[in-house]
Amino acid sequence: MMQPLTPQRLAPVRDAISVVVRRLSALRASPEVLEMKARAEEYIRETEAWSDSPPAAKEREDLMKRLLKLHVDVAKLEGKAPAA
Repeated sequence: MMQPLTPQRLAPVRDAISVVVRRLSALRASPEVLEMKARAEEYIRETEAWSDSPPAAKEREDLMKRLLKLHVDVAKLEGKAPAA
């Protein structure tokens, strides 16, 4: 049986999610921003479950790919946002 992931091993993933949430918070509320925030919150819940039940390598890889896509989507949205 796999051992639970330590907080130190989860920290980079949670940090990456936090960065997305901060960047989204700086944008004007819109349906697109709200949808992206909901995705980030889903990823947070997913990683919280990993503390008790470690994911398979495929599950970790899948989340990291989704998180990378979310970062790219946020960057595109930031590029469309009017300058402050």
